[in-house]
Amino acid sequence: MLLRDVYPRVFAELPDLLDWDRHFAWEGEAPSVVADLICGAMEQAQYSSRERTLHLAALAQADLTDESARIGDGPGAPLIDGCRFLISIPAIMTTMAMGRHGDCYGWIHWSAFRTHDASRRMNCGEYRLPPFAGAPEGLNGMCLSYFTVWAESAFLLARKFGGMDEWCGRIIDYCWARMAEAFEAGDMPNVARAIVAIVNWATERADQRAEFLTHQLTELYTSSGIDNRTKATLANVFTTKAAAWTHQSPRDWALEILHNYREVLVEHEIVQYLCSTIDSSESWAASRVEVLREISVLVNYYRRSAAAADATEVLEARVAIIHPLIFALTEFGDTDDLMDVLWAWYGQESLERADANVLFIGSAHGSGVTYVWPCGRYIVRGNASNETLEALLVGISSALNEYFRGPAGDRELQLDERMIGTPAYETASALVAAISNHYGLDQLTENLPAEWRPRSLVVFPAHRDPLQALLAATLGWLAPLEASVQRPRPARRIRTVSIWPGETQTTEAEVAFLRAIAVQKGWHLKVTNPPLNAEAFRVYYEDPEADVLWVIGHGEQSPFRTSGSGLVLAGEQLLTAARLVAFTRPGEGSRLLVLNICSATATQTRGGLARIGLAHELAAANQAVIGHLWPIDYFAALAFGCALAVNLGQNDPADALRETQLILQRHQDLITVLSAAAPGAEVIERLANEHAAERVANILSWGSAVLLT
Repeated sequence: MLLRDVYPRVFAELPDLLDWDRHFAWEGEAPSVVADLICGAMEQAQYSSRERTLHLAALAQADLTDESARIGDGPGAPLIDGCRFLISIPAIMTTMAMGRHGDCYGWIHWSAFRTHDASRRMNCGEYRLPPFAGAPEGLNGMCLSYFTVWAESAFLLARKFGGMDEWCGRIIDYCWARMAEAFEAGDMPNVARAIVAIVNWATERADQRAEFLTHQLTELYTSSGIDNRTKATLANVFTTKAAAWTHQSPRDWALEILHNYREVLVEHEIVQYLCSTIDSSESWAASRVEVLREISVLVNYYRRSAAAADATEVLEARVAIIHPLIFALTEFGDTDDLMDVLWAWYGQESLERADANVLFIGSAHGSGVTYVWPCGRYIVRGNASNETLEALLVGISSALNEYFRGPAGDRELQLDERMIGTPAYETASALVAAISNHYGLDQLTENLPAEWRPRSLVVFPAHRDPLQALLAATLGWLAPLEASVQRPRPARRIRTVSIWPGETQTTEAEVAFLRAIAVQKGWHLKVTNPPLNAEAFRVYYEDPEADVLWVIGHGEQSPFRTSGSGLVLAGEQLLTAARLVAFTRPGEGSRLLVLNICSATATQTRGGLARIGLAHELAAANQAVIGHLWPIDYFAALAFGCALAVNLGQNDPADALRETQLILQRHQDLITVLSAAAPGAEVIERLANEHAAERVANILSWGSAVLLT
């Protein structure tokens, strides 16, 4: 067959790359030469666009997947294995650099698994790593030359993202042996990063080999002939729990590295080591200015290196760098300290930091939870095995038919792939119990200052749970969740409400009810007319007159890909956050954006403020956002929208949301309120049934909406 028939998609995209009309067979050295040229084109594309690199990788992936299916386990299969491995490397490196861990996970699995299906959440099969039996020596040599990069990415992803613990446990000895060979051969800097990734994974997973590997790494660190750059990389391990197997503490190691090797530290390392030196109010006072300055320098570097749409992913993927500092400050710092650190990480120079009148919730503090407020703190002590946090994440996973990984690492969950992301209403009581237990809600009221109400809640790391709703039920007040860390502008008085009437089963009923409420409250109501396309939404979103934007319709959220999350428009067109953030917002005051769509406030949880999500990226100083954390039942969405409309105007958005939550929990009160507001409205008939009553009163309905600032 001809080469163009083997790589038809790559040929169509790069017709001048090769002599596509020559005969090709999966034998000899030709496959490796072709794969090398395709990889070269992918790497060259990096200079113009990372997306271009990933586009080319996807084309080559599709071509090789088809070839693998055609050949199966036949004679050419080992050569396809090698080419698959080679072509995956640029994609693995690119997605890792961009913070796209979900995509990187897919590339790593595809690189070693002949029948990997990227559309599935769970894959299992026979994984193959180089050298590949039956492949030419030249091809295997090329694959092994990239194995260090592959191993570093695999173990780093296993620790940060998950889903690979079992696999890494099976290949760790092989990978370590390969790294040792490469290290002896002189490839020290690159191998050092892979070795660190392996030991860090083993330490965090409490793998039985962790202590032994740490001792081996220590021997490398202290051996002669190791350059300072390599030592600075290896020492990363010593600032983790692995320090327990060395002669000094993580802080002492960090101080040693900063003193001896600061001139060779790169990218995040100065910030990482500085954060590890802070363990008291005295050390923080001495280093505060330097630490905040270095964090800002690092963040600016990331922002310059990434496209604007990718910057949030890059920062969230690396937020663990500041974890030691945040966790230390929850012990002895105050909310000003914590907000300064978050602003250095998330803030933008042209804007102003939000004030520190917040309730900071350290949701994974040691083995428990820490609450910090101006002039005080309260610590909910857990146990050493992090049982309550693990139970919380199991509860969220079960409730949302999703997978949320906790401190115990990968766990077995029985999830129906057909129902992924769909709330399991029967699990609501177990979820409430897990949240209450982990956050110590039963003791919270007596430990917080009386008569105090924060401007916002700052949850770090953020989880995809109805904590805001349960805190409101416990404390009697609702505060917005911090998403932007920007000082909010004064809320605009509601004069004009603008509706985007996306097509749903209940759109007409909700719009009709809003018309009735607008007449009562003296609001000017606008309703966008078809066609409801992207350009129409831009005009709608940029309307300077609208004090409230009210979006009805459908939303999509991918747990891994920002390109798969956004507002669904007519014709199934997806309007992503990356496009929306480029639209202009009003210049005066702060308007309210109500996203009465599925999963508007759902995010990728990476260990930070959970900034990767539609609503979180739209929240800003001049825009507060209300939206649902997961897919919302259409009865619940209708009830929520109508009840919120009743409560807006006479209350600020936080109080309006709180009153809405109370009404939704009492079905008869809901029907009474809606009937009084709009007698005879269609919505009353739609909601006056037992199924609607049961569904709306479930916390996975009434607690799904959150307010972001």
